[in-house]
Amino acid sequence: MEKAKKEEILKRIETEIEKMRDKQNKMLFYVFDTKGNPSGSLEYIYNIALLLKNSGYDVEMLYQTDGEDDEFVGVEEWLGEEYASLTHLNISKDEVKVSASDVLFIPEIFFNVMNQCKNLPCMKVAIMQNINFLVEQTPISAQWGDVGITHCICNTDSNAELIHRLFPYVRTFVVPHIVKPMFHDTIAPRKFLINIITRTQNVINKIIKPFYWSHPEFKWVSFTDLRGYSKERFAEELRKGTITIWVDEDTEFGLSALEAMKSQSIVIAKIPNKIPSWALTKEGQLTNGCLWFDEYETLPDKLASVIGAVLTDNVPKDVFEAAKLVCENYTAEQAKDRIMHVIDLLSDIRINDMKSLAERTNDDNEEEKEEQHD
Repeated sequence: MEKAKKEEILKRIETEIEKMRDKQNKMLFYVFDTKGNPSGSLEYIYNIALLLKNSGYDVEMLYQTDGEDDEFVGVEEWLGEEYASLTHLNISKDEVKVSASDVLFIPEIFFNVMNQCKNLPCMKVAIMQNINFLVEQTPISAQWGDVGITHCICNTDSNAELIHRLFPYVRTFVVPHIVKPMFHDTIAPRKFLINIITRTQNVINKIIKPFYWSHPEFKWVSFTDLRGYSKERFAEELRKGTITIWVDEDTEFGLSALEAMKSQSIVIAKIPNKIPSWALTKEGQLTNGCLWFDEYETLPDKLASVIGAVLTDNVPKDVFEAAKLVCENYTAEQAKDRIMHVIDLLSDIRINDMKSLAERTNDDNEEEKEEQHD
């Protein structure tokens, strides 16, 4: 390698290191478009991005459209203007400049993007939230190491442990979800409404119809389907309702249940196939911050019992206290502290790698000088 070229490389390395030390490098997030539909997985990514933006980093949200007529809807309708105002770039049309000091975060669902980006000079970090997405989108003949992924942010300890078992060479960092301040109790009288949080109409029918058939005396009770609401509207409805029924058997975390608990709604929850860590006490028992059920057949009587307890003011106070304690582990402050710590660690790793490259390049220079001298 020519001396001038090596000196240029050393200068570029020094510049990139200084950019990281001064927070002048970019944080790039590849995101998917839900076409205006709320998504807990997407919200998790946007929360991390906004925390970094508010901490002084240059943040860009990258997306890709399928064709000329494909429109990127984004998150303004349900997450709000603050999130939508983050810089968004369409990699199909916009020029996206990437340097060695930048960090590109790619969700586990996009193995194809990981593969496309494997030769980019930036640091690449996976975001892992759902094992189903990982299994569905990663070819059986490939794994993360093949596309240069050796670092990963996970939303739970259990997902971090899972990644470590599957890809032992990947270093994992856990960043918790955020239950936002907009979810809180209210001093206003609550209406006797029962909120339902689930993904499909089929589940709603399985809840409402058997209840009315089994307990016609409660035909005056109204149910509210909370699907598709913006975060603000969702929070308002949770404060209005006295009881919230949460069903998401395939969840990896269950953010909506926590949001209902923080709103001090009485949460009746179906036990998921994979129980989230927040739902278990230190002794491994289900937390009494929720009232749990396992089979749909038991729900009508359980709901009738809870309604009766509310009407007679006999709801155990420890239900609300336990819910508060659980939600205290998922504040914006805790998430910010954690993500800043993770970014510092990633920067240190990247800087050390660049220093090693600089040392090797410098050693090559010295060897060439000795050869020329001889």
